[in-house]
Amino acid sequence: MPVLDPVYSLIVAILVAFVFAHAATHKVMDYTRHVAIVADYQVMPAQFVQLLAPLVILLEFAAAILVLLPATRPMGLILAAGLLLAYLFSIGLNLARGRTSIDCGCGWDSQKHPISGWLLIRNLLFIATTLSALLPLTNRSLHLVDWVLVAFASSAVIAVYYIGDLLIANWLKLRKLRSV
Repeated sequence: MPVLDPVYSLIVAILVAFVFAHAATHKVMDYTRHVAIVADYQVMPAQFVQLLAPLVILLEFAAAILVLLPATRPMGLILAAGLLLAYLFSIGLNLARGRTSIDCGCGWDSQKHPISGWLLIRNLLFIATTLSALLPLTNRSLHLVDWVLVAFASSAVIAVYYIGDLLIANWLKLRKLRSV
């Protein structure tokens, strides 16, 4: 079985924490929009939307916090992967239904971000990355250079994730403009 360097585990944990904390905060800041997006996915009866909407936010915050603590990191990674899997299922189900104009609720700003197959690919990659951090770690202590690497690599990985999200959102907008 492969063994990971603890630097990798930390970088993944910081990425997961940032993405989920940002997502949860975004949902809290525009809660009415979040509830509407949860309802628009139509993956459950309407009477459960008011229960699921705050639960999603709580679980996202929980994942963000749990991955940062070494003792609870595995639980946080599993929770994050489970949430991503639920989002993957919800997006895939709606794409299969032909409902491509609904907002994914995953944008980093308040603009609408329609669902697409690209989001399925992004989520699959994010699930794989998240679960890979569950592999056993080498038993070595981290030094100053490791912490500097974690800081820079985490910033870079978050930037790549954000840029990828922008590319997906703008590619769909550009495709719509070209078809007009």
